Amino acid sequence: MGFAIPGVGKEKELHVVTSGDLRGFVNEVFHLDFHTFIEGTVGNFFGISRGAVLSCMFVGLFGALWHLIPNLPLFAFAWIVGTMPLWLPVFAIIGGWKAWVWYIHAQFLTSKKPLLLEMKMARNTVKSPRGMEAVLSQLWIDASETTFMDRKWMGAVRPVFSLEIASFGGEVHFYIWTWEAYRSIVEASFYAQYPEVELIPAEDYASKFHYDPAETMCYVTDYRLEPKSDAYPIKTYIEFELDKDPKEEYKVDPLAEITDLMSNLKPQEQVWIQIVFTCDKDNRRVPGGHWWEYEARYPGMVHDEIEKIRRELVGNPDSPDEKWKSYSRVQLYRVNEQIRLMERNMGKHSFNVGVRAAYMGHPSVFSGAQQGKFKWLFMPFANKYYLNQLRPRRWHTPFDYPWQDLWGKRWSLMAERFFDCYRRRQHFYPPYQLPHNTVTTETLATIWHPLSSGVQSPGIQRITAKKAEAPPNLPK
Repeated sequence: MGFAIPGVGKEKELHVVTSGDLRGFVNEVFHLDFHTFIEGTVGNFFGISRGAVLSCMFVGLFGALWHLIPNLPLFAFAWIVGTMPLWLPVFAIIGGWKAWVWYIHAQFLTSKKPLLLEMKMARNTVKSPRGMEAVLSQLWIDASETTFMDRKWMGAVRPVFSLEIASFGGEVHFYIWTWEAYRSIVEASFYAQYPEVELIPAEDYASKFHYDPAETMCYVTDYRLEPKSDAYPIKTYIEFELDKDPKEEYKVDPLAEITDLMSNLKPQEQVWIQIVFTCDKDNRRVPGGHWWEYEARYPGMVHDEIEKIRRELVGNPDSPDEKWKSYSRVQLYRVNEQIRLMERNMGKHSFNVGVRAAYMGHPSVFSGAQQGKFKWLFMPFANKYYLNQLRPRRWHTPFDYPWQDLWGKRWSLMAERFFDCYRRRQHFYPPYQLPHNTVTTETLATIWHPLSSGVQSPGIQRITAKKAEAPPNLPK
């Protein structure tokens, strides 16, 4: 059984209702799992947001109560006004503090001068993404947030960097965005590992772009690590054996699939990819500990996942049904790989990361097939069955049903907000504080690194001449 549902700004797609969907619906109803029902059946199946469902429930319950209590609105208003001396000071202090932190962080960010550097690659680049890992390790900068006064009074935040790939009609460019104050650190880090590349200041392509819905169709999205937690990595360059530096003709670089796809755009099409990151300092409460005990979130999360896998493998020795597992010596490939990859990444620098992308084009050339391909841009790195994948989320991704945007206004509004967020390179601080993932230098170096000479994407313009330093004995 199937039914056609028109997407917003897309061609009609056939959504097939399978017996599995019906069984899942019945299971959710009979188990009375309200959260799963709202997020699963109502949210994913019918495309109705949780806020809309809860709002309708509130209005319905309020209407029923109003029927029983005729003066309910007046009674509720009198109760709110009467108790105002109790709750208003508390809310005013909390709201004022949050507004102050928002303001002081925004003021600090506006004081920083942004800089966009274009990376021009040479024809003789042969180094593997291991070099990019070393570069990223130098960009793990924990600065400006030393004391409480720095964070909450001066508004200082950790430096933010952005690795970007943009294609303008098939012409592919690699960019690094940073603050002007960190330009020397970025250049020294890159030139130490890739002396053959050039980092040249460039005009910000995002700032000069103006989104006009009448002239430009677009699809914009963020990417999140799913279906597992941040402890599970994606397939990295080590799984593709790029760490062994094989001969150029034997290298398999998954990033080449993305750059080749971006090289095949039509003149009025564009694709932007942005990877915003900052050093990871997230903490969490110690599981089972006191409320004041905290630990680093990423290594703690990895430790918990490894312990969960171990318990699943050896079972509970106190349970008669699982005692046999403790005597089993069967080595499972999945278990070995999961533990090996997580422990390997736990020994590397971790970053808070936000990944987003946009596909744009004139209405005459905008392609639904291209949109679908760019929606799943990072599939070459995916291993969703026992590791992780970068899955599209947020912005235009949830628009599947016509009632989600009856007049086409929300689609354009989301696009305008996305481009403003992209232009600001914001993800962790105001005005855009979005959910982020935690990954290590290994993952970052996999999805963005200088391409070796074996990658022959036609849209990448490489430096033809080889540079060298002047002789040190020249007369001054």
